[in-house]
Parts: sequence; C-alpha cells; structure tokens
Amino acid sequence: MGFRNKNSVLLGIGFILFFVLGCYIKETQQYALFYREQQQLFLFDLIYIGELFRQPGGFAILMARFLVQFFYSLWSSIVLTTLLLALITLSVWLILRKIGDYWYAFPLSFIPGLFFAASLLDNNYHYEGVTAYLLMLLFLFIYSTVFKRNKRLRLVLGCIFTIVLFYLAGSVALLFAISAFLFDCLKKREWALLSSLYVIFAFAMGLVAVQGGWLGIYTYAYTPLCYYEATVTAPFVHYIGWITLPACMLITGLVGYFAERSRYLQTVVCLVIVITGFWSFWKSYHLNMNANLGAFYQYEYYTVNEEWDELTAVSAKNMRNYNGANYLNFSLIQKGVLAENLFLYPQFGPASLVYIPKDKTPDVRLAHVLFAMGNMGAAQNVAFNACQSLNGYNPTMLKMILQIDLMRGSYAVALKYIELLEKTLHYSEWATSQRKFLFNDGQVEQDPVLGTGRRDFPNEEAFVLFDSPMDDLYKILDTNPSDVKAMQYAISYLLLAKDINHTKEFIEKYYGTPGLKSLPVPAQEALVFFYDYYHTLDEAYAVQHGITKEQLADYQRVDLDYCKNHGVTQETFDRFAIFKEAYGKVRQSQSAQSLTQYKNTFWHYLLFVQI
Repeated sequence: MGFRNKNSVLLGIGFILFFVLGCYIKETQQYALFYREQQQLFLFDLIYIGELFRQPGGFAILMARFLVQFFYSLWSSIVLTTLLLALITLSVWLILRKIGDYWYAFPLSFIPGLFFAASLLDNNYHYEGVTAYLLMLLFLFIYSTVFKRNKRLRLVLGCIFTIVLFYLAGSVALLFAISAFLFDCLKKREWALLSSLYVIFAFAMGLVAVQGGWLGIYTYAYTPLCYYEATVTAPFVHYIGWITLPACMLITGLVGYFAERSRYLQTVVCLVIVITGFWSFWKSYHLNMNANLGAFYQYEYYTVNEEWDELTAVSAKNMRNYNGANYLNFSLIQKGVLAENLFLYPQFGPASLVYIPKDKTPDVRLAHVLFAMGNMGAAQNVAFNACQSLNGYNPTMLKMILQIDLMRGSYAVALKYIELLEKTLHYSEWATSQRKFLFNDGQVEQDPVLGTGRRDFPNEEAFVLFDSPMDDLYKILDTNPSDVKAMQYAISYLLLAKDINHTKEFIEKYYGTPGLKSLPVPAQEALVFFYDYYHTLDEAYAVQHGITKEQLADYQRVDLDYCKNHGVTQETFDRFAIFKEAYGKVRQSQSAQSLTQYKNTFWHYLLFVQI
C-alpha cells in the first residue's frame, strides 16, 4: 500500500471511530458535560482572566472554562469534547509516527484519548485536565519536529518548553519532560541522555511553585491531581491517560523491531493493541459510571431548561431515591398538577416532596424545591452555599439568589449579581432584562414570580431549616394564601405524612381561598376517609387511645354535608363506597390484588404504603 493511500485509509478509520465515540459520549455523558457548565461562570473580564493567568496551569484553565461555557447546549458539549479527544489522538499519532511509521501501531494513538473520556465521567475531574494534556502534546510535537540536528538548541528548547508548559498547563509539564526524554532515546538522538535535564527542570518548577505558595502540595505539581478536586480522593483511572503516552511510545519503538518484516505479525500486533486497549477502556468506563449521578445530571438539565414534561417522564421512569422523587414532584408543581396527580406516581412519605439531609448539605435540588415552595429565606440560604461550585459560581443558583434579592428589595446587592452575569456570554441578556426591577417596587410586585415571592416572605423567616418544611409552609400561606404552588406543596405534604387530622384542618382553613379554589381529588379522598373513620370509630376504643369524647364529637361533626361544602364530589363518595366494600373482602381473603385498581388513590397509599 502506498504512503498516500495508507494515510487516507487511516484517516478514514479515524473519522469513523470518532463518530462512534461521539455517539457513545452523547448516550452516556451528555448531561454530565452539561453539568460542568453549571459549575463555572466564565467572565469576559480582565481581572478574572488575569487571576487565572497568574497561577500555574492558568492558560489550560482559561481554555477549559472558555469551552465549557458553551456546554449549556448538549450538542456543543458533545462536538467540542469529541473534537478535543480527536485532536489528542491525532497529536499522539503524529508523535508515534515519528518514532516508527507503522500502520499497525495506529490504534495506540486512540488509547490516551479514550481514557480521558472515561476521566470526564467523574465530575470532580476538571476539564482543564484535557486541555492541559492537549497543550502538552502540541509542545511535544513541536519539540519532535524542530532542531533535529542541532543538539544544543534542542536541549535549550526542551528546557524552555518544560518551564513554559508548567506555567501554562501545570503538572503536565513533568509528563512532557519524561516523554521528550523517552522520544530522544527511542530515536537515538545525539545527547539523548542529557534530555533528562527536562525532568530535573520539571521537578524544580514544582518545588518553586510549592515553596512559593502557588500550589498547595507536591502531588499537585507532579501528578494528575493538579486537575482533580482537592477534597476528594482521585481514582486510578485518572492516572491512566498519563501513563499510556510513554507506554505507547515504548510499544511503538519496541514492536517495530520484531514486526517490521512480517505482515502476519503486524496484523497480530494491531489486533492485540485494539482488543487490549478497547477492552481496558470499556472496563474503566463502566466501572466509573455512576447511575445516581447520571440521573441527577439529567434531572438538572431539564430543570434548568424548564422542560417539565421530560423531567416528569425521566424521573418517574428512573426513580432510585428521594432525589428522583423530589425532581418528579418538582416537575408536577411546575405544571400545576402536583396535588391532583400526586398518587399517579410512587411516593414514599413527605421526603418525596422535599428531602433534607441530616447534615443539611446544600445542593441545587433542595434550592429548587424550596424556591418553588415559596420558602425564599431558606432557598436563598441553600442557593448561596450551593452557588460556590467546583470552578466558581453556579449560574442557576446565582440567578435564584438575584431574584430573591429583588423580592427582598435588596436592589444594591441584586445589581452586583446583574453586573456579574452581564460579563458572561450566555446569561448576559437575561441579566440585563432584570434591570427593569431595580429600585422599582411596582414592577417587582406585578411580576408573576417576583411578586409572589415578595408576598411569600413571612414575618418570621426560617433561614436554615430548623423547623420542618410544613411549619414554614404554614407561615407562607398565612402571609400569602394565593400562592398556588405553596398551597399544593402543603396539602401534598400532609397527605404523604398520612396526617388526616391536620389535612382536615388545613382544608377547613384554606378551602375557598385564592390558592385552593377547588379541592384536589386526593384531598377529597382524605376528607371522605376522615368522615368515615370517625363515624365508625368505637367510642370506648377512641378513649382508650387518647381521644376524648369531646374530640370525637368534634371529629364526627364532619358529615356528608360538611364534605360536600368543602369540595368533595359525589363521584368521590361513590368510589369510596366501592373501595370500602373491596377492602372488606381483602381483609377476609388477605389478598390485596383486588385493590390494584385503587393504587393511585390516597386510600391505597394510606393503608398499604409504608413510610
């Protein structure tokens, strides 16, 4: 095969493989890439850019954050990431081809890029790890090309490249030094052993950076930990992308001696490389996939983009924990059907509405839910803590904080956030649109979101969730009974808690108010059950279990007319009569199969679902 034909074939194979990789990334990683955009706020600001440049690896960080700002689009994230991996593969191949132009070594060039695709599954792995690696390969390719015969200039260039690369891209300078030294040895260049000076320079730069306070510890100066979240232990997979480059160079240099004269052996070598490399990638990729995190990234994408039908569908289908349940019910509240459709989906108690970890760890999920509840004080507290993401501000949380400050009338603070967001590419237009609310109470009060939020603020705010969410909802509704979302969250909370007594009191207090003009079917079912339960309850049994005669008489005041006057329809009464008869048969047969048609009712949830 001719030289030109061989390169054309390899190029065609490369395009096909990267198209397949792009499709694979789309299916497995598109939402994780989107969430990276939610962990940073790239600012077109000289002070911000200057601060990045002043730290080791600042240029690689700048490159990464500039690219990641476009990841609000799933397609942009897939195309840009696949393009970066393709450039890494092309650079590796150009370097390997200088060591030995062996077609059967071509699959080796894919291995580092594939492992970086696996690294990107881990959200704690910063995107600058990829851009820094690409910069290093660019420097290595230039080094392998220029000053082939002038050994002195080559050594000077290698030392300069090591120093400059450390400043521009961080710890990857050590990988460059090792790879450049190895390249010279494999190519048997004159004074090849003196290339070990690059490694000494790389260690020296790390020593200076740590002693000077620019880097915290030596592992940040010499390992891939430079590109990993400092508070988390990095898995070994993040080291493989580094290890594979010198390994591929060694394999290319050594295999050529044995396979050059045998086409059969060349084919065997190629197959071994392909099978070993891709099997290792496949195993590492799937070992590092986290189904719960993957689901969270997808929920957050639909939330940020306000695609409520999609959020409902995916959270209902993949519900694994309270996190998924919270997003499901959050999508229902945004569509205005939470209380009505509450039991069309699996529910596991009040935590299905709002799950608050015991350590009250701030997260964006909780901020979204509290904001929808109208608990603006708590939402701002959680959003403020969640805003400080891995690489700067979380833009969605920043927008939430800005809106709450407008609700509060803290216009000077809101202006600072507006000015900050106006320095971004994607959020500047939205930020500018918020200027009309500054120092304009009338505009704020007329806005559907800001006006409702302002009216939601109770006289006594709950900032840190010392009390239960229901306590806060009572305060909000006492202040603003027209908040439909808060009303639906409150009545749904009581239903999921199986608290029929407080559900009855809630209906009695709020039915007919602007937020509860009609009674949702599950609440009707709860009121009918309340009526039937206390009218059939034995008085002696009630007294024995702490219910006084006066209390029982008060409960029995809830009769048919009371239920009808509080929104219960005749259809609900008729369904309950049929359910009650079916339930009586179930108690005799000890089989609940005949009640499956009622699994979407409050009655079935009350009697058969454990919380």
